[in-house]
Amino acid sequence: MAEELKPSTFYTVYGEPQLDQSKQDALLYLYQPIIGSHAASLYLTLISDVTLEGKSPSLMHTDLLAAIDIGLMHLVKAREHLEGIGLLETYQQTDDEIGMSLIYQLRSPVVPEKFFQDPLMSYLLMDKVGRRRYERLVERFKPQLFDKGQVKNITKRFREVYRLDDKAFASQTEVLEQTQASFSDNTDFDWTLFSQQLKRFNLILGAEEREKLQTFQTLYGVNELDLAEFVAKAAAGEKTGLNFNYLRQLINKEKRPKVSAAPKEPLTEKAVETGSFSPQESEIIAQSKKIAPVTFLRAIKREKGGFETNTEVRLLEELIGRNLLPKSVINIIINYILVIQNQAVINANYLNAIANDWAQKKITTPEAAITHVRENNQKLVRKPQASRPAYQKRGTGRKEALPEHIKQPPKETKLTPEKEAELNRKLAEYLNKEGDD
Repeated sequence: MAEELKPSTFYTVYGEPQLDQSKQDALLYLYQPIIGSHAASLYLTLISDVTLEGKSPSLMHTDLLAAIDIGLMHLVKAREHLEGIGLLETYQQTDDEIGMSLIYQLRSPVVPEKFFQDPLMSYLLMDKVGRRRYERLVERFKPQLFDKGQVKNITKRFREVYRLDDKAFASQTEVLEQTQASFSDNTDFDWTLFSQQLKRFNLILGAEEREKLQTFQTLYGVNELDLAEFVAKAAAGEKTGLNFNYLRQLINKEKRPKVSAAPKEPLTEKAVETGSFSPQESEIIAQSKKIAPVTFLRAIKREKGGFETNTEVRLLEELIGRNLLPKSVINIIINYILVIQNQAVINANYLNAIANDWAQKKITTPEAAITHVRENNQKLVRKPQASRPAYQKRGTGRKEALPEHIKQPPKETKLTPEKEAELNRKLAEYLNKEGDD
C-alpha cells in the first residue's frame, strides 16, 4: 500500500472526537515512548479531523503531511506504528472517480491502569525508557489505595438504590438488544440468543463482564445455551457481578472433551491436499478455524500422552483477551510450540514472543502462519546457528533477535519429520472427531 499512497489520496477518519484526561496521559507518557513522536503526532492530528459526529469530512493526505511536517514514507511508518500497537485500523477502498482512498478507524488508548495490567505493553515501555523511568511512571499512575482492614464497606448496591420495573424493562428488550448489537463486534456467537437465555435467570450483564465472556466463549467454544447456564451458576449467591473464577472451573469441568478408548478410523478423504499443504496439514488448518483453543490444546496433549495445565489455559485466555490474533492462528501457535518444537508445556514468555511477532507481521490466517513457520525453518536449515532466534526479519538479512530476558523454552529434541507427520495425522483424526460432535 505504501507504493500506492500519494499526497493526493483522500482519507476519512472515524473515532472519538476527543480523549479524556486519563487517555491523553496514557498516550503522552506510556504510548509515545513506544510508538515515537511522529506516530503520536499523527494520532492527535487524526483526532483533530474528527467532528462531534465521530467522522471527519473527506480530506487529502497533502493536508495531513503539512500538519505533522513529515514526508510520505515517514507518514506510512508512523501509521504502521499506530496499527501495530492497536491505536489505528486502516481500510482501503476504490472508487471509479477518485481512485483509491483510505478509511482510518481510531482506537482509544487504554487507561494507565489497564496498560500496566498488560505484561507485553509494560515490557515494551520499560525497554524504551529504562527501568528507572519505568518505575517512576508506575508510581505516577499507581492507584492510591487505603488499608481496608479497619473500615467497613457501607456502599449501597444497585437494587438498594434504584427501583427497576422488571416488566417495563422486559417490554423494551428488542430495542435494547438492537442497541447492544450495534456496539458489539460481529462474531459467530449469537449474543442476542445468549441475552434471551439470561432473561430466564433475571441477569443483567455490564460491558466489562460481557467483554470477559467474549474471551471465555472464544477460548472454550461454548455455545449460547451452555454459556447462559454456566453464567447463571457463576452469578448465584453473588451480590453483584459474576464469579469468573468459579465460571472458569465450571466450564473446565463440564466441557472437558470425553476421550474414547475405541480405536480410531483412518483419516477420511475430506483432508484433501490444498496447494502446498499436506492432507494432514489441510485438515488441521480446517479444524483450527472451528475448534476452540482449549480443545485444540487438549487434543495435542492427549496425543502426546500428557495433559493441559491451568497455567497454559490462563495464558491462552490472556492472549485471546488482547484481540491481536484470531483463534485459528492461536491454534497454529499451540501446534508450533507443542508439536513442531516438541515442548512439553507452553512457556509464557515464548508464547507471548511468538504471538507478538506474528501480530506485527499481520499473520491473520492459519495458512499464512504455517507458511511463515516453513520459511523460517528453511532459513534455519540453511544457516544453522546455536543461538539463532526463532524468527527473523525477511529481506534485509538482519537478525531480529528477541530480548535476552525473553527466554527461549527449555531445550528439547525436535520431532523427526516422520514422527511429526504421524502426530499430525493422529491430531487431525481427533480434531475431525471433535469438530463433528
